[in-house]
Amino acid sequence: MTTNISDKKFSFIDFEAIPQANLLIKRSRQKRIEPKVMSLLILLASKNGDVVTRAEILETLWPNMVVGDEVISQLIYTLRNALTDDAKNPKYIETIPKKGYRFIAKINVSETATIEKTETGITTELVKDKKRINLTANLLLSSFFLLCLIITLIWFLNSHFSAVKVNDFSIKNILPVTQSVGVERSFSFHKNHNKMAYISHQEESIELYIKTLGKEQVQRMTNNQWIESYPLWLDEKTLAYIREKSGTYQIIRQQLDKKPEIIYESQVSIFNLTLNKSKGSLLTFIEYDNYQHSKLHELKTLDLENAKVSYLHDSVINLPSDIRIPIYSIDGKVLYFFNNTNQVKDIVSLDILNTQYRVITNKFSWVEHVALLDEDNLLVSGELSATKGIWQVNIKDGSIKSILPSSDGQRITRALLKNGQIYYGTYKTSTNQTIANIKEQTFDVLPKLNSDANEFFGVYSKDNQTIYFVSNRTGFYEIWSYDVKSQKTKKITNLQASYIYKPMLSNSEQHFAVVYEKDALMLSIISLATGKPENESKIPGMKYPLAWSSDDKNIYISEHKKHVNIYSYDRETLKANLVQPKAGLFAKESSDGDTFILIDYKRGGLISKNVKTDKITVLNTSIDSLDALLPGELKVLNNSIFSVKKDGNKRQIKQYVIETVNQKQSGKVLMDLPNYTSVTDFNANGTKALFFKSTFPKGDIMTIQFEQ
Repeated sequence: MTTNISDKKFSFIDFEAIPQANLLIKRSRQKRIEPKVMSLLILLASKNGDVVTRAEILETLWPNMVVGDEVISQLIYTLRNALTDDAKNPKYIETIPKKGYRFIAKINVSETATIEKTETGITTELVKDKKRINLTANLLLSSFFLLCLIITLIWFLNSHFSAVKVNDFSIKNILPVTQSVGVERSFSFHKNHNKMAYISHQEESIELYIKTLGKEQVQRMTNNQWIESYPLWLDEKTLAYIREKSGTYQIIRQQLDKKPEIIYESQVSIFNLTLNKSKGSLLTFIEYDNYQHSKLHELKTLDLENAKVSYLHDSVINLPSDIRIPIYSIDGKVLYFFNNTNQVKDIVSLDILNTQYRVITNKFSWVEHVALLDEDNLLVSGELSATKGIWQVNIKDGSIKSILPSSDGQRITRALLKNGQIYYGTYKTSTNQTIANIKEQTFDVLPKLNSDANEFFGVYSKDNQTIYFVSNRTGFYEIWSYDVKSQKTKKITNLQASYIYKPMLSNSEQHFAVVYEKDALMLSIISLATGKPENESKIPGMKYPLAWSSDDKNIYISEHKKHVNIYSYDRETLKANLVQPKAGLFAKESSDGDTFILIDYKRGGLISKNVKTDKITVLNTSIDSLDALLPGELKVLNNSIFSVKKDGNKRQIKQYVIETVNQKQSGKVLMDLPNYTSVTDFNANGTKALFFKSTFPKGDIMTIQFEQ
């Protein structure tokens, strides 16, 4: 028997659930969970104690989409964590072996869910404002006031935006506004003056400056150890910006002639400041929430008059979890943003009063920034069909027009309209592969492999004579090969991907297992002979191929976050089976397939697992920086572990001996690496390591002048 509870509050033991707000409440303490996690809770709880099969979960939560069984296991794991439930002694979710799951707590259903107003809930306040306006509308709408309203609206639009649309003009000139060493980025204007606030990023410092347009006059606003970002004019003489130091994030309000004032502080990342200009005291920002390893970009609003904070996720049903670059409409009733949840990459319009949102376009492979161009169009900096640039996006029909494609591989990080001109920021860096020769203590910078584009994720062939790597030198990301002797490169794939992650070469060296982004996130088995996918599947979230089985029939894959699982994927069907919980980073199967070596996060080190008996032997628990390592930065060769020690921006290659007797050992430092490098592979005998490092970026603020 099924009970419909999708639009009702329901309670069980210590919890109350509000589906419409994705809220769990325990003893008056609220916690918002992912929409998909709430959907799973609703599905389980609605069955009144009946078993829900894994097939039913897949069909209900991912209709018409091919996903692996591991998605269900991860979602069940996330829901259990949110409920603080124990899988072995469950209070809420019971696992029924070979069948599915059963919700064993008794539920009590209330009437249709209503979301209680938070202390400063912006949606509730807006709804109340709307009601008050409706109650007094008949008294206020005289012809005199209507005329005043029209005049005010015309003045407001003209003061914020150029009256003529950008697509009515052709480009006349492109001129630099700043030309300093390093990168000038994250800039902002005020409508009533020609002062531009911007961030200047040098190798040794990141500081806030103000420049008067058309003049050489520049004023330095900060000179400290903080990292400033996202400057925003609150009024003609006041700025808001974010700063960070040692993991502490602050929102600062600073008048030009006074000291900075801290108005908000957090121990997690804050980014993307924007102002609701219809309500000039409301400052909106995004705060990163990593609750139970479930990523959330929490959209918050700070009232500058009373310092109260409201949470948009608490009041808007099924609001996406990975929101970026929010910007308000002129009247403040609509919020536009970039939705990157599960790699969907949508530009979205959210009606705040009705809590309804729609996708304007999903054509961009990445979006750097969104701004208002005029009342009908957005100004988008991003990448479309492997072309980076500035684009005009019509809000109503989603049509896209190119304003300026970027050149020389540079990113355009932001674009804003000011006085009929478009100002934009550029950013360019290249990522190059390098070989660290551990034996000789030297570096080979591989001039014949590297180009002006990005080269990374290099892996060795078995004989060390070929390096396979990822590059975007053709405009798209592809897998390439580099012959060490002839020093020649060759393109292998023709995926035309917007990004490719680290490929995993099979033991026979005939296939790659790889995850790449195009129209969706794909897990693919690619033939080296043809460069084409033989099998692939759309996946809802990032996975990391770690190794192939000894017979190349399976691929071991992990999400590589702390406390997640390693799964074995069938090469033909891409169906998954759990191999080891709370494990990741590295996996290796013995030649006979009986033994499995992997990193176990629960035990904090390298373990050996007998596949037949499930016996586990701990091999080493003293690996430095274990939780910070990424796939490729640790490899087991013979009786040694080669890995990277990370200490801030410093990197060192270390070697540990595998000993079941002496599991705790300091290890031996083999070589110092350049700062901020990322190791992607060690060769077969551990004498060389492949790593990539980005050059220090360059970028300026430019302006586009149009023909009249």
